[in-house]
Order: sequence, then structure tokens, then C-alpha cells
Amino acid sequence: MVFAGLAGYAVYKGWQREAAIAWGAASALTAAVTLFAPRLLAPFNRAWYLLGELLGRIVSPIVMGVIFFGLITPVALFGRLRGRDELRMRRRTVSSHWIDRDPPGPAADSFKNQF
Repeated sequence: MVFAGLAGYAVYKGWQREAAIAWGAASALTAAVTLFAPRLLAPFNRAWYLLGELLGRIVSPIVMGVIFFGLITPVALFGRLRGRDELRMRRRTVSSHWIDRDPPGPAADSFKNQF
């Protein structure tokens, strides 16, 4: 598809005719190999897969770090500066951190056969 797109672009831009023919031939050859001899493309598939895994091992921790330190940490620091206690962990004198619901939640028998 890339070669076909380049061939179409060459025709659209009015490049030399030989360039459009070369891109079209590359497109036809690649399509023929893909359809009739896909085993020839297996090494390229493996290389592409390994490149993807390598990029994932490098990029994923960087993106997750940027999300954590750029979004979650500032929100948590801002909440802490405002004195918020979302988990209600500051009440250390109580025997339990259970919060009674008022009004009470759904009936216990409504949770049968959940799965």
C-alpha cells in the first residue's frame, strides 16, 4: 500500500514517468509476494515484531512515568496541600475504618449468582 500510494503521489505531482512506474512495479511485486509466497516475508515479520517489543520496553515505562509524575503526582500533591483525605486514613482512634451507609445499600439477597 505504501508503494502504491507513492506511485499515485508520483502521478499526481507529475514526477518523471519512470518514478511512477518503479513505485507501481514495487507495489505489484510486493502484492504478488504477499499473496503467493508469504513465507518469504516471515523474517521481515519477525524483525518487525522484535522492533515493536523493543520499542514497547523503552517507550512504555517512559509514557507511564510521564503520566504518573506529570498527572497523578501533581493532583495528589494538590489534594494533600488542601488537606484532603480520600481514604479517611487519619482517623486512627476508631477500631474500624468501615463506613456505615445511610441509607443502607442493596439487599444482601440481590447479590446471588453474580457470575
